[in-house]
Amino acid sequence: MTHFAMSILNHLKQMLPSLSKAESRIANIILLDPEAIVNATTAELARLAEVSDPMISRFCRTLGCNSFPDFKVQLAKSLASNATFISESVAPGDDARSYIEKRINANQAALEYIRAKLQPDTIEKAVQILKNSQRIDIFGMGGAAAIAKDAQHKLFRLGIPTVAYEDHLMQRMAAATANEGTAILLFSFTGRTQALVDIAKIAKDSKATLIAITSPGSPLSEVADITITSGDELEDTTIYVPMTIRIIILTIIDILATGLALALGPEMEEQLKKIKHSLEDTKVK
Repeated sequence: MTHFAMSILNHLKQMLPSLSKAESRIANIILLDPEAIVNATTAELARLAEVSDPMISRFCRTLGCNSFPDFKVQLAKSLASNATFISESVAPGDDARSYIEKRINANQAALEYIRAKLQPDTIEKAVQILKNSQRIDIFGMGGAAAIAKDAQHKLFRLGIPTVAYEDHLMQRMAAATANEGTAILLFSFTGRTQALVDIAKIAKDSKATLIAITSPGSPLSEVADITITSGDELEDTTIYVPMTIRIIILTIIDILATGLALALGPEMEEQLKKIKHSLEDTKVK
């Protein structure tokens, strides 16, 4: 599709004067509540705008999109990219009700964006790599270190030895001791942290299989066997603390953990019950 220098919303606003009456109704419905449109179906938008379903498809092509789902991806990206730590959508003087609503809307838009971006085949390949591994190492630095710990917390209980490392020297040593039975998850918002790229190359030389949750096309993704997008295009992480991206990556972790649990079979349910039961005596009666 066409890659706009501006967001799809700004593009839509600029096109308003040249649109037909029917197209203007569609545009105004979208501009009135873009967050709702991200979750709408073609039929729902057509009903609100009082046009036919095919008219929605033609309208999306007018904007340079291949289809209504493609338009929704661009719309979600447009909404989420405005939601940084101090974002264009959050203004000085916003009260608690306003910034609560804006943050939740941004995260919802980001999740809708990643729903459209994730490729089931890629997720299935990553799950199979984890399932067939004898050991799972997880690497993250800076803000991604806490995410790596969350991944360890989700995955270790599934029966495969799993360790998260945040110290880059420990990561280098773990990478050097990896082998063909090692799966390594690497978390990086941009994929351009030199230390992590170097560590990935060490792990690759050790015959480990690398799954990177990072920016596609980045130096880290070029080393990895599988890359799953971190959604870094939605947020400027060179300036702001990652917020929307963090939600996306945590969701991807949940998806991988769910897929792995299912792939390991029914006996995994018994193991999870056993772990849960082990915690019962730790609670205050």
